[in-house]
Amino acid sequence: MSVHKMVEFLETHGLMDSQHGFRRGRSCLKNLLCFLDKVDKVTSCLDDKDCMDIVFLDLAKAFDKVPHRRLMKKIAKHGIGGKLYKVIENWLSGRKQRVCIKGSVSSWQAVLSGEVFN
Repeated sequence: MSVHKMVEFLETHGLMDSQHGFRRGRSCLKNLLCFLDKVDKVTSCLDDKDCMDIVFLDLAKAFDKVPHRRLMKKIAKHGIGGKLYKVIENWLSGRKQRVCIKGSVSSWQAVLSGEVFN
């Protein structure tokens, strides 16, 4: 499955129309602007003492919090295989990071979050 087909699958099966962030033309800023466009509805509900639920989730670095083996099983279950599967698997495997501040560089460290320790 190609990256294009994976995005197409998510667009048609996995994401609501109101989902913003990490989508072409749907930034988090646009989501906030869409909300502010409806602010009269929110204030009207408050004035009428009606209830309204508003949920904003920040899934920053979500892949770093998911056990990688479980994620790869789910990706395969959804029919993603071949070269795209290997690219994702390679990206998740053996990750390292370091910090650079004003010309000083730390040593490389393994990224352990998201790993399964069994």
